[in-house]
Amino acid sequence: MPIIHFVSNRNVLHESSATGRLLGERFNAGGPQIFRVGTADVSLAGGNPKDDDNWRVGATKLYAETLDSRAGKEKLGSARLFEELRVALKDEDRDIVIYIHGFANTFEDSVRRAASLEHLYSSAGQQVTVVLFSWPSNGRVQPAWDYFSDREDAEASGLAMGRALMRLVEFLTRLRQEDQRVVLAARRDGQVPAKDALRQCTRRLHVVAHSMGAWALRHALRKFSELNGGRITRVVDCVFLMAADEDNDALHVPLKLQPLDGLANRIFVYHAANDVALTISDRTKGMPDRLGSDGPQNLDRLSERVFAIDCRQVAETEPLHGRHQYFRLRDEVIRDVHATLADRPQDGRPGREVLRPGRSWRLAPDRR
Repeated sequence: MPIIHFVSNRNVLHESSATGRLLGERFNAGGPQIFRVGTADVSLAGGNPKDDDNWRVGATKLYAETLDSRAGKEKLGSARLFEELRVALKDEDRDIVIYIHGFANTFEDSVRRAASLEHLYSSAGQQVTVVLFSWPSNGRVQPAWDYFSDREDAEASGLAMGRALMRLVEFLTRLRQEDQRVVLAARRDGQVPAKDALRQCTRRLHVVAHSMGAWALRHALRKFSELNGGRITRVVDCVFLMAADEDNDALHVPLKLQPLDGLANRIFVYHAANDVALTISDRTKGMPDRLGSDGPQNLDRLSERVFAIDCRQVAETEPLHGRHQYFRLRDEVIRDVHATLADRPQDGRPGREVLRPGRSWRLAPDRR
């Protein structure tokens, strides 16, 4: 049974729940910058793991988030979450994928989707553990003002997301410092420290941001930079921007997503010009051309860390999905993610047609 670790700045309905009814549609009572962490037990009831309805959310709980008045006795739920993940990943050789969902997702929806992605994005080449960041969203696609409500909530959620990222960097920094002391002590004795004596995990951290999740990520980067003295620390290996509801110039504008170039080793933009959801966002809601429709505005203006994958030919799923859910429903896309997570070369992959060597490709549909 998968256990999904989550971070959320939603309002708290209950500290624990047997069915996942834990967090609501609004911000934490303390403000959008306040986040809580916890775990949810999720099981596949049967059938296709791509279908969210086949996943059942069970026991769900929030970690205590209290401060002990005694010096050095700070107790933060985030510290417990990071430590649990560190131990698990060191033992199981799994990568972490942070998943930031898009528009119109309840908390329960996002937990089911995270469990589905953990199942779908794991492969023989690389297993993954998905950590969910769930921001307030009302779970409704209509009416139009719900879109703008969610967009504002995603923007404000960048405060909490940036703070969570800062805590992660502080946690990793402490591990590195502790390991340095262990290594130096061992060297003084003419020894090599045992693997178990070192606390750092060598596994990688990735980010998957779908749709409006990319907009939330923009504002998280801004807050993280502010908290980190204007610096962006490179702690992420791959960022996957899936059908991003962001401006197509975002990756070369400093106040948009350009700071991703400092956060991640590689940035992958999966886009489809026939994405109906983003076309509606573009034409009816007054937005500039979308990154998830057209891809990056100009690859020549971007660093060689940025890659573009055209999914137009593999975007079709169910009509109500509006060609916006291919990142989790099309095998061609899932296999491409597997290959990247397994560190396979970008060029020469089956199913990819070269548009620009080393930078841009089109995914071809499987032959039926």
